[in-house]
Amino acid sequence: MNSYQEKRPTLDDKIEGCLVGAAAGARIGFARVVEPERFKAGKPAEMFKVDLRAITKYKPTPNAISIRDTLPLIDVGVRAFLESGGRVTPEQFAELFRNDEGIAYPAFWWDGLHTVQEILREGMNPRISGLGTYPNGLMCAAMPAVGIFHCAHPDYAYLDGVELASVAQTRIGADWAGLCAAAIAAAFDSNATGERIVETVMKIAFQHNKDLFYELDYSLGRAKCADENAFLNAWHHTGGAMSAARENTWIAHNPLNYILPALRRYDKAPYKMMALLVVPPTPMYVCTVSAAIGGAIAGAMHGSKAFPQSWVKLATPAARPWFKLAEVVNRRIRKEAQVIRVTEKLAELPAIGKSLLREKVRGCILAGAIGNAMGSPVEGMMYQAIDKKYPKGITTILDPSRLESEDDNQMAMLLVETYIAREGAPVMARHFGKTWQDKLNRDHFFVFCMGRAYDLIRREWDPRITGHWSVVTGSTVMCMEPVGIYHIGDPEYAAIDAKAISYMYQRGLDMVAATMLAATVAEAFKPEATVESVCDAALAAAPREKMLTFDKRPFKSCRDYIEKCLEIAGKYTDVLAARKELYQKCLLYHMIDPLELWGFSLAMFKIAKGDVRQAAIGGTNIARDSDTIAGRAAMLSGILRGASNVPREWASMFSKESLDKIDRNAERLADLVVKCKLPVLKKRQIIGGENR
Repeated sequence: MNSYQEKRPTLDDKIEGCLVGAAAGARIGFARVVEPERFKAGKPAEMFKVDLRAITKYKPTPNAISIRDTLPLIDVGVRAFLESGGRVTPEQFAELFRNDEGIAYPAFWWDGLHTVQEILREGMNPRISGLGTYPNGLMCAAMPAVGIFHCAHPDYAYLDGVELASVAQTRIGADWAGLCAAAIAAAFDSNATGERIVETVMKIAFQHNKDLFYELDYSLGRAKCADENAFLNAWHHTGGAMSAARENTWIAHNPLNYILPALRRYDKAPYKMMALLVVPPTPMYVCTVSAAIGGAIAGAMHGSKAFPQSWVKLATPAARPWFKLAEVVNRRIRKEAQVIRVTEKLAELPAIGKSLLREKVRGCILAGAIGNAMGSPVEGMMYQAIDKKYPKGITTILDPSRLESEDDNQMAMLLVETYIAREGAPVMARHFGKTWQDKLNRDHFFVFCMGRAYDLIRREWDPRITGHWSVVTGSTVMCMEPVGIYHIGDPEYAAIDAKAISYMYQRGLDMVAATMLAATVAEAFKPEATVESVCDAALAAAPREKMLTFDKRPFKSCRDYIEKCLEIAGKYTDVLAARKELYQKCLLYHMIDPLELWGFSLAMFKIAKGDVRQAAIGGTNIARDSDTIAGRAAMLSGILRGASNVPREWASMFSKESLDKIDRNAERLADLVVKCKLPVLKKRQIIGGENR
């Protein structure tokens, strides 16, 4: 029961400790609910003398069960990462959640989770299945695995915690879960203390949900007593609970209201912290969750040796299969070491000139804008009409005024500004939605495909889901390159983030095309990248499942379609010569179809061999959605070959002001990755090195 002091545990020790602490807390918290007489403490000081054990006598009454322990939720979170072998998406999490027998256990107060299982089985998209649920804190119990995977990266833990919890929770409940994941991730920091973890959680809460921040701040304020006796007297009476109100009488309402005050004071005394979470009476079964998360945090800080052996013994049978999660985490940390090496190599300053990183970022922005402007005057035409009007083809920018006014480029710059505003932290749809609210003019874009999402965001809908009802066009594939820039050398993460951000205003094939684009951008930044490796990255991100569209298409899947486009491209060395066969075999129902424009973009990029001029000419003269096709093909070429590959006579058509802005954004994005993002990844390398 005394404060824990021991040699610093390794990362694997901490992972095991986190999982043991979560399992022990789940069992002790449940025992508090079903055997309350064992947890009585007549006086404040007696709270620390209560024997914290699992159930001893309780036998559930068949067909009359109210509650159960939260072990199945911890388990489904861990299994999702084990089956994925890496980062988990809502779709992967939902696949396990909907059929999990432990979650399906017939406990009445879990019926909110049962409802989600049923609607997932009915076919609802897992990114919106939690939208209308009642708020409850049960999903927080699934967060230990999220915090472990994102150890020492609480911003990402929050982001993914929200995404996964949203499968079964409305926005506020998902935020509770995301903050629990962030707290666990912060606990893995080598310099973690209770106070620092609290500060991290409160900072993230303030950034994302100020109402939640003030609720937590109120709980922390009530518990902030200089004298320990005064604190214990107050806690013994209330258990840290807020005053009962209609807003907080949900099941396991916001477990962090109880965890953070106890953690701040007893971060080095896991037994005392656990006692505070389970001994005093707490409303609506919150201790079944708060004890699990509190135990996870303590274990992440100190390892399982900080716990009584009786806890380790009661938790290990459940936790042992979860220990394989350490392999997944260590594999990811090794991948991040590669990302660091790639980024630092790109950032090296040559004796004369700018870094290759800045050159590639500038090439991305500049070439994308040029291709977009070049293809814009013939957007919507067929290539035969272009040939008739321009017998020699379009080989330059016809209308330089479009260089600075095209919606593709403007939308990409809004996403760039969003990343810059985040100062190195990852971006989710909510951040991009805030940029839209602040800076987007509804009359300056194609309202038919984006207007409804914009209106919903303005009405305070969660931007995570506002694109689920949009008309599918190419409006996300035309601007998702900043995600790939942020994830230089990491196509997997680029694709996952692009998918989540795309759902802010698109769905279906547009979302799919955007994930492929972000993956190719991340690949193209590698110093050793080739046209072939970039195309392979697109194929790796392309779904193999059957396409679900309103019309019948002669392709088995998105991957099948992209393979066909690239197969045709492989036959040609002239970008104009390939148009006839691409039209014959790959034309889809309308020029706005995002899969078509993306397939044509990759085809032109491949035939051009990554040359900006040829990619832009090919993308323009293939017509259809020519502004986006030329923009995407040229953009990938600009990354692969750098800004020096952009024809000077084209770049000179920009105003000096616009070129200066492109230079500033290129420099800011490069600095963002090197100076803000990399330090977090390097911290994780240090933590991972504790195993060696």
